[in-house]
Amino acid sequence: MKKKILMSVLTVLTVIVGSLNSAVAEAAQDNTIGKAVESRETPVVQFTDIQGHWAQAAIQDAVQRGYVDGYPDKRFLPNQQVSRAEFIKMAVSALELEAASTSSGSWFAPYVTAAESAGIYKVGDYADGNLTQRMTREEMSKLAVKALGYKNVEDKQWMYLASKDGIISGTAPGVISPTGATTRAQAIAVIERLLQVKGGKELPVDKYAVAAAEVYWHKTNIFSVAPEIFNGPDNHNKNVGIDSWKLSKLQFGAPDGSVVAQVDELIAIDWNDPKDPNRKLLPSKDKLVWVFGAKSNVFTDDLQAYVLILKSHYVVNKKPKSYPFDRLSLSITGYNGKPNGVELNMAYPIESRDSKKQIYGLVIPKSGFSTTGSLNVLVSTISAGATLYQSTLSSSILIR
Repeated sequence: MKKKILMSVLTVLTVIVGSLNSAVAEAAQDNTIGKAVESRETPVVQFTDIQGHWAQAAIQDAVQRGYVDGYPDKRFLPNQQVSRAEFIKMAVSALELEAASTSSGSWFAPYVTAAESAGIYKVGDYADGNLTQRMTREEMSKLAVKALGYKNVEDKQWMYLASKDGIISGTAPGVISPTGATTRAQAIAVIERLLQVKGGKELPVDKYAVAAAEVYWHKTNIFSVAPEIFNGPDNHNKNVGIDSWKLSKLQFGAPDGSVVAQVDELIAIDWNDPKDPNRKLLPSKDKLVWVFGAKSNVFTDDLQAYVLILKSHYVVNKKPKSYPFDRLSLSITGYNGKPNGVELNMAYPIESRDSKKQIYGLVIPKSGFSTTGSLNVLVSTISAGATLYQSTLSSSILIR
């Protein structure tokens, strides 16, 4: 009897232990599965050639998103150039646009079709139409700006809009390299920023790139460098501020075509920013003066001002005796007040005492001035008693 009871107890214990071992094993298996699932959802990207690369984090994010991948030998090749087709594929995949597979045509045909349907690419966007050629920075900007929904964009305005939104930055201070090649790393950085902007995030902006892109677009940077003067909050319509500046206004002259003047560039320099890339256009501080009447006033470090440099010439001048100077006169109308000592409170001509760096333009104050409510930037011919021809380049509303 005792032997039967003992055998029963041992059987029960064996069953219990077996159940416990089975439960532990199942728990361990579930835990392993959980880790495997977690690993698939957040893979650890390891490439041998991106450690310490400036785009390392963006590359890893892009790979995890699934719109780009590395190579079988565990390299990513971040500095390899990207073709137009490759960039379109990455952008379409990252934006999660539907690309229907097809059994005919090139490998990138479905992505091009998807990009066309979404309005971020159309035939003719690239000069030669060859999608297997390398992608330039300007072409990359064009696709990104279209993806952000901009409409009625002017020729060469793409890089300005892309840099203004933080999508692209300069290749060097004040250098945007429109025709520069696009690398895999640069392409990913742009797409990642594009996704962030579309998600409502405000990105840091390279102000020197914006200014350079504005010059590339329409031959001036005054609206980027000195927005509070030329493009304030009251200037958001088609008649004033940045919308009043048109390339067609940069060339003007006699109705019979005997005198045709051309504005090449109007460059604004922030005198109080020693890193402003366009400071190189100016002579050294001791060679630069602003003039009021017969008095020349030296530039000082604490002078709160912008410097405007005008570059201009005559396209046609059949009357050289009447128009003896191969440049134009620049003026800004609408300031009130007179100079008080060395205080600058309206625009005044500047001159260079450096024979190797001749310039022409104006110095304009940042503060301490009043206006009539409207500032006009004017250029005109300089004549020897002959008819003057002028063009109003821009008008801005500014009440001080």
